[in-house]
Amino acid sequence: MKNEKRLITAALTYVNNIPHVGHIVGCHLPADIFARFCRSYGYDTTFVGGSDMHGTPSMVTAQELNIPVEKLTEELHKVHNEIYKKLNISYDIYSNTHTKTHEKVTQDFFIELYKNGYISQGETEMFYCEKDKMFLPDRFVEGTCPKCGFEHASGDQCEKCDSLFSPNELKNAKCKICGNEACIKTSKHIFLILSKGVDRLNSWIESKKEIWRPHVYSEAKKWVQEGLKDRCISRDIKWGFPVPLEDFKDKVFYVWFDAPIGYISITKELSEQKYQDLWLKRDAKIYNFVGKDNIQFHSVFFPTMLIENGQYNLPYNVVGLNFLNYEGQKFSKSKKIGVFCNSILDNFEDIDIDTLRAYLTTIIPENRDTDFKWEDFKNNTNSELVGKFGNLFNRTLNMIKNYFNGNIDYEIKKENLNDLDNELINSINEYPEKITQAFNNVEIREAYKLIMQYATVGNGYIEKSAPWALVKQEKFEEAKKVLFLAINLCASLCIVASPIIPQKVTKLWIEQLNLNGTPTQNDYWQNASKFNISKNHTIGEIKPIFERVDNEKLEKIKQIMANPFVINEYFKNIK
Repeated sequence: MKNEKRLITAALTYVNNIPHVGHIVGCHLPADIFARFCRSYGYDTTFVGGSDMHGTPSMVTAQELNIPVEKLTEELHKVHNEIYKKLNISYDIYSNTHTKTHEKVTQDFFIELYKNGYISQGETEMFYCEKDKMFLPDRFVEGTCPKCGFEHASGDQCEKCDSLFSPNELKNAKCKICGNEACIKTSKHIFLILSKGVDRLNSWIESKKEIWRPHVYSEAKKWVQEGLKDRCISRDIKWGFPVPLEDFKDKVFYVWFDAPIGYISITKELSEQKYQDLWLKRDAKIYNFVGKDNIQFHSVFFPTMLIENGQYNLPYNVVGLNFLNYEGQKFSKSKKIGVFCNSILDNFEDIDIDTLRAYLTTIIPENRDTDFKWEDFKNNTNSELVGKFGNLFNRTLNMIKNYFNGNIDYEIKKENLNDLDNELINSINEYPEKITQAFNNVEIREAYKLIMQYATVGNGYIEKSAPWALVKQEKFEEAKKVLFLAINLCASLCIVASPIIPQKVTKLWIEQLNLNGTPTQNDYWQNASKFNISKNHTIGEIKPIFERVDNEKLEKIKQIMANPFVINEYFKNIK
């Protein structure tokens, strides 16, 4: 349905540091492209995101910098927000999980679970530091993973093999604060009874078999088949929201419970009506865009929370993505291996955002891990953006200017159309529909591929029709017809490419095609299969829209974007 309500969420990111390009490609960019498509197509679209303010990674970083954790998260939240704005991530709201709205929604969510009988109390074994006289959150503990032997696993999870484990399984556990051995003591906590909702969860997962990507479905099924154990949802720390039970007021909610509820609270912060329409009514479709390490939480744990709460809409699609590597290696801030987003804040003029967005679209890790390669970035810019997309606009508009003084005065008549013309008209009718299907299926790389094929069709039509030869033969009406059809394909391309390169196509639309409105506006997608250029149309000023990347320019961009964010240097300048 065209008036369908869609809520698109991008995983809430920790604000203990600044995102690199892997985080953008693995969540924010694909969510933004999909949201832009949905708006343009005419769906009632809401796109929300935010910073995950709580959790021990931020506590660890704040302690290392000797600043209050509130100050750390507040400042880094601002930087995150600025980066997403620079990358044209079109959030309707970008908030965070340390707001009054989020506190109330989280505590109300918990109370409903408690009333429904899904909360239990018990003791749990936790790491404790005898020297610092405190229970240690998982991120304050480091040891050897019991599954793969990685020596820098945290207290309950290994970042290398993604395994989860209990404290007594971690080997050689040490306190990250003082470096002393961490022992295990018991502490009273609250648990979410996941096992009670497993049958309904399994039925829900089965209903998504044809909607989710295979690796998301198989990951969720694996967790269900292994059996869901009750999970502790409280922690012995001060950073977070207090548990609203008398015996547990000295504890806060564990971040994995608190964070996903942020999708609900941020929607509510944006608009009470949207909260009602998107979360409390079952006809809205929710799309969660998440990275590889978040798939299990969004396909198993958070849905179970929603099922057991009983009030809220469940996700329609958990769009689970994989990891992005850098030239065959993992991203590393310490070794300066990767592409770091802080660079676009200081060097915004040197980096063309749409050119970057276009290349990143080609390496979105939809079904497997992918690689960022600078040579591929150069080739995509030169071969695809300049050679196909930009070339179509440049040659079409320049011929209109040179042969007809910038005015294309033509009206289509069926009797004047030849086979090449009819093939092009069929492409204008058919390609937007193919691209629509790819976007609707969240196959964004396929959509990009089809967009470039569409531009190739236009270039091929001009090459075969040869308007320059028609002008030389004084067949001016024939030449006008060719250029009239070509410029209409250009207008169509602006619309279907707008989710990926919104700034460039808007400039082309307004400044060069000289059309009203913008190709990115809501409910404009239906015009992609129509003729947007009318009889007696005058074009605007022509100039290349994309710049070629030579080796010298490539090296300059590489040097700019290879510098990671130095967090201690940043906070030296923050009072």
